[in-house]
Amino acid sequence: MNDRTKRVDIAGISGMFGESVTGKRERDEDYIACDEFGNVRVGVLCDGMGGGQSGDLASETAARVFITCVRESSGGLAERWSDVLTRHRALSEAIGNCHEAIVAMAGGVGLSGSTLTAVVATYGLEAIESIDLVHIGDSRCYRISHSGAEILTDDHSVTGDMVRADYIKIHEIEDTSGKNTLTRNIGDEGSSSADIVSLDPSGGSRFLLCCDGVWGPLHGSNGMWLADTDPCSNEFARLMVESALERGSTDNCSVLLADLSA
Repeated sequence: MNDRTKRVDIAGISGMFGESVTGKRERDEDYIACDEFGNVRVGVLCDGMGGGQSGDLASETAARVFITCVRESSGGLAERWSDVLTRHRALSEAIGNCHEAIVAMAGGVGLSGSTLTAVVATYGLEAIESIDLVHIGDSRCYRISHSGAEILTDDHSVTGDMVRADYIKIHEIEDTSGKNTLTRNIGDEGSSSADIVSLDPSGGSRFLLCCDGVWGPLHGSNGMWLADTDPCSNEFARLMVESALERGSTDNCSVLLADLSA
């Protein structure tokens, strides 16, 4: 049975809407978590490794450790948090702590793992000062607007490498061998680094984070399909997940909509 709330911890944060369902899998190994502390707001989506040990625990552990580290770093660094290099260094250390936590949880390197995609917003007195995107694995982040969805992340996978080498187009991933083989993830043997970039807030502050179970069937030749409803709503998240299942997804399906201007 699909439990739509068990794997989603929005924590009552304004502008955050999440949905996660088991789909055709035995259990939901995705996890969504959000938090807000001081002038910082965080939204994170993790997809536990399906063939790994305790993938459901791995995704929850990664999400919670990441948020805890951001909370401690942003509070401890105080004024220095506004410096982009300082933030990126702290976010990189948070990913390192996530690696350590997954390895400790699984009892060894490479025995379990998770993707992690997160947005971290820092606010000034009247507006968003900065938006940092942290990403490792093959979950995705899109910036959404009236004109559609712009993908902001690279898939750290065999097929992601094929897209970047121009062997295949991004919408062909779903039908290509190697789509489930990750080249980077939390808990891997190399303790791989995450992609960490700062986004221009003036370019838009609505972001769609989703697992491969959602983007696989929904990202077609015309780009990412979006539900025809208010994106700042639980209805939007629900329709995205339901549409992925209707279009043939056999994986867990999870979506986090983060409207950072709310």
